[in-house]
Amino acid sequence: MALYDVGRVAVNIFFRAFFRLKIEGKENIPDESERFIICANHKGYFDPPLVGLAMPFQIGFMAKEELFRNKLFGAFIRKLGAFPIRRGKSDFGALRSSIKMAESSRHIVIFPEGGRSHTNRLRKGKMGAVMVAIKAGADILPIGLEGTYKPFTRITIHIGKPIKLNDYFGRKVSSSEMQELTENVLMPEISRLSRVPM
Repeated sequence: MALYDVGRVAVNIFFRAFFRLKIEGKENIPDESERFIICANHKGYFDPPLVGLAMPFQIGFMAKEELFRNKLFGAFIRKLGAFPIRRGKSDFGALRSSIKMAESSRHIVIFPEGGRSHTNRLRKGKMGAVMVAIKAGADILPIGLEGTYKPFTRITIHIGKPIKLNDYFGRKVSSSEMQELTENVLMPEISRLSRVPM
């Protein structure tokens, strides 16, 4: 059994044992062969494995580069599908990798807030996820994570319908257009699904 599958089993056991976990909207997940990226709100360190648990196939993650400084741990999370990104800067290498992965129907999770929210509101969304989707010709599968990571509380993963950006494929899209799509289309849907206000 691959390391990812072992990790998936362990994560499932953990969340089922310590939380009341519910997944809604599985019927909205596109076929694995389709091009799409996954976007979710970011509340805590449990978010990536939780999103991974909701998907019926292996996915990848952008992770802050600090997590890869320990070579052993870095190698471990790479095996689980993570790749580094420099936060607070324009990391064009990570964006190019994301686009190539999406083009080859390898599905990655991008947290458009750019980091964990420490309040009961979503942070302002960054346009990187929309840019990756447009350049790769991919849909965006929005996910809302509802609940807190307090033991034995309810956590619900709400999977929304894919956001179609076909009208923007194959043409030059300005940064302002991508930011507008992020703020007016993507983030409101994540807010609706997660029950977390913008």
